[in-house]
Amino acid sequence: MNHKKKEHHGISFVGIILVLLGVVWVLSNLDIIDFSFGTWWPLILVAVGLINLLSMRSANNPSAWILIALGVVFLLTTHDVFEWSDIWKFWPIILVIIGISLLFRREGKPVRGASDEDRFDETAIFWGFEKNITGKSFKGGTITAIFGGGEIDLRSAELDKDGAVIDITAIFGGVELRIPESWAVETHTTGIFGGADNKCKNREQREGQRVVINATAIFGGVDIKN
Repeated sequence: MNHKKKEHHGISFVGIILVLLGVVWVLSNLDIIDFSFGTWWPLILVAVGLINLLSMRSANNPSAWILIALGVVFLLTTHDVFEWSDIWKFWPIILVIIGISLLFRREGKPVRGASDEDRFDETAIFWGFEKNITGKSFKGGTITAIFGGGEIDLRSAELDKDGAVIDITAIFGGVELRIPESWAVETHTTGIFGGADNKCKNREQREGQRVVINATAIFGGVDIKN
């Protein structure tokens, strides 16, 4: 299934990053190379951004590009290419990334209401949305909340026979997702000063028909409940 491939790519990339970090750190402790975590920590932001791009298998992921951009900017400042006071000159890059993402969105959706479609693609930037999904073969969707919030209610939907995958990104924003009690829920979370809270009853099942939720929360939160 597609979500298994995504999970495999994401885990593999995390493994490679951890191996490289461990090797470099050991070499630094042995004084073989000069590695200072205090100057290279922004690579963590870049790595998390790349992991999100690979796991979601889509270049239209503003949160990942924002993380990568922030990592690069902080990396340049820790290596004295720029002064810390110059960082604020680059903040409009975030607006550029968000704008490009919106230009290449596949299609627009109403702000609130009901939909009988089997997929959704919602973005909230400095605003919010509410949607009730009633599709009879729900396959998944994407939610992006940046300085905004959104609510998706799936309790009237029916899960596709192959399950579903939902990708959620919350940056300085919040997302609430309501899942039917009969659906098995599997969550994978990446949190930076934020996180996802899975309150669903059926969250232990790891085999068979289920919905897989990939949540990224950066100074934001994702609330998953029945």
